[in-house]
Amino acid sequence: MDNSLFESFLAVLETGTATAAADKCYISQPALSRQIRTLEERCRTPLFTRSKSGMVPTRAARQLEPVVRDLLLHWASAELAMSALVDRKIPLTLACPTMVAEQLVLPFIPESDLLVSDVLEAPSIDLFSLVSERRVDLAFAPLLPPPGIPSKRVFRIPFLVLIPRDSDLAQRSSIDIRELPDLELIVTDRTSGTRLELDRILALSGVQVKYRHEVSRTRIGEALALSGRGQVISIDRAEFDLVEVPLLDRGRPIFVEEWAAWPSDHYAEEQVRSFISKFTTWIRSRPEYADIVIG
Repeated sequence: MDNSLFESFLAVLETGTATAAADKCYISQPALSRQIRTLEERCRTPLFTRSKSGMVPTRAARQLEPVVRDLLLHWASAELAMSALVDRKIPLTLACPTMVAEQLVLPFIPESDLLVSDVLEAPSIDLFSLVSERRVDLAFAPLLPPPGIPSKRVFRIPFLVLIPRDSDLAQRSSIDIRELPDLELIVTDRTSGTRLELDRILALSGVQVKYRHEVSRTRIGEALALSGRGQVISIDRAEFDLVEVPLLDRGRPIFVEEWAAWPSDHYAEEQVRSFISKFTTWIRSRPEYADIVIG
């Protein structure tokens, strides 16, 4: 119900006439009279007795008065709280895979003026559930978000093959995906969005690959590669002493798309979008991330 009806009702109670009440509410007298009639229709009872000398409240009006005053008080408190949310910076809780946190999000936070209360590290396949359950304000994942969740593609990261330096493959300028069946490959497991995207790309290209090892994190795969157990397919830059060789499809780089997603109708959506914008601008400005394609 429109709170202007209640304000007009109290103005008539306090002034005793429609003319004085209209002046107090800064509206015309006919408009105020219509509001009082509307409220009486909603209440299904007369609230005032009209006479030439003014408007006298009925017993129903006196019973309604404390309820209306309480409602308007709560209404004002709610508007004040909403205004505070708009004006105040709200600390955001983020979620992303571990490597995105370590290599991108965590280095960005201290260099920005944005407030972050926590960064949750979770498998890619779980991130959109955290968003839909409103457990986080913003998530970054290498997967296309499901319908109904607001999202934005923020950047693309090229696939690499991480190879020990003493391997003949380390001298290559690139490796084509059709060569992968002949290699001893180490990949992350299917909780990883990177792995799911790799499988999708290979399936679309008709390339069938049998992986030698599946690991929970790229860094584990790097350790196995250094011990002579194979080559790692990853989008993460090498942490250990491995050579990074681009993975191509008929001469063109292949990418994982990283998406940002947030809860629908989020109270701090403007702040969430600001984080995304400043985050991608920061990535673009860093020479060490030159291989990341923004947008």
